[in-house]
Amino acid sequence: MTPPDSSVRLIGHQRRFAESIEQIDTELEFALGAAVAARRDEVVAAARAAYGPSEDFRGVRDAWDAVFPDGVYSAAGLAEAKRLA
Repeated sequence: MTPPDSSVRLIGHQRRFAESIEQIDTELEFALGAAVAARRDEVVAAARAAYGPSEDFRGVRDAWDAVFPDGVYSAAGLAEAKRLA
């Protein structure tokens, strides 16, 4: 039995969101929030190129936007994103 499209999309979004939060957290261990935030556009563009306008792309974008609202690092955003991932 194939799961409905909506659950497949949610799984893709959740997986990419969790992977991205892990990547961001690792990068923050080695660089300041401002330096990592500067990579947002590069990472989101790469995700769009790799996944197109899919839920996988949106999971990556949403993770970066959760941690860097308005392009500025948010420790509270990271904590909430980790909780959601």
